[in-house]
Amino acid sequence: MSAINLKLLQTFLAAVESGSFRQAAKDSNRAPSAISMQIRDLEEQIGISLFIRTRQRTELTPDGRLLYESVSKSMGDIRASIDHVADLVARRKGRIRIACAPTLAATRLAGILATFKLRYPHSHVEVIEVSPQAAVAMIQRQEIEFYIGPELAEPADLQFEPILEDPLHACVPREFDEGRAALGIEDLARHPLILLNRTTAARALLDRLAKAQDIELSPQYEVAASQTALSLAKAGLGICVLPRISIVDAAPAVRVVPIDPSQGHRWIGLLTAPGNVPHSYSERLKDIFRDALAASN
Repeated sequence: MSAINLKLLQTFLAAVESGSFRQAAKDSNRAPSAISMQIRDLEEQIGISLFIRTRQRTELTPDGRLLYESVSKSMGDIRASIDHVADLVARRKGRIRIACAPTLAATRLAGILATFKLRYPHSHVEVIEVSPQAAVAMIQRQEIEFYIGPELAEPADLQFEPILEDPLHACVPREFDEGRAALGIEDLARHPLILLNRTTAARALLDRLAKAQDIELSPQYEVAASQTALSLAKAGLGICVLPRISIVDAAPAVRVVPIDPSQGHRWIGLLTAPGNVPHSYSERLKDIFRDALAASN
């Protein structure tokens, strides 16, 4: 069979969806005879009768119905693909979209974006707060330029550039402060704990450390946001464990104590797709992230 002209298939869809050849002709500003001729051409090319034609009505044959269901789905997929590519192209012309870990977004992101806007006033940055796992899917679907956040525990088919080592720290209220210079996992297990929930990278790291020592941590409170955990610790409800980068304005209500350095640390960095051709603004924003986070070391 020779290649089918897509215009014939589009005319076929129009004839079905408008309900008649006459209406399809009216909608497309063509003569009814032109519509009828294209349908005939399509039927001859594929060797199938698509319509039952009578004086009163025109309706699909069973084979025509089968073709319509298949072609309409395929055309829908083509339109969706074109819209997706058009969206990517439009985004690259002056807009960039990135994702950021919530712990980083709450403490460092505002200053970094303010610096970027000052240097590149015509830029437009869209930021989404997501977990590393969600960011992986977004990068793979090309929905974001890059992700800034903690390294994944499970390697993905992506490229991670470490920038800042971010150790876990305990925020200890006076009620539970024994004056230790550092705390181990076994020390934490003896106190009421306020932990981030299991969707966070920091919690995943803490759980791995506890499991490695065969210690079970039973938090009294589990929260989604680091600032919520810190506020509960300030109220004296327990010790909260957070990545250092997310701890701001802790004193004097709590003392910030490192978790045994040999046990708890992670890397913060840039997660991108290998071989991705980045937007020029994207590269400039990455440079500002690198400089700002490196200065925190």
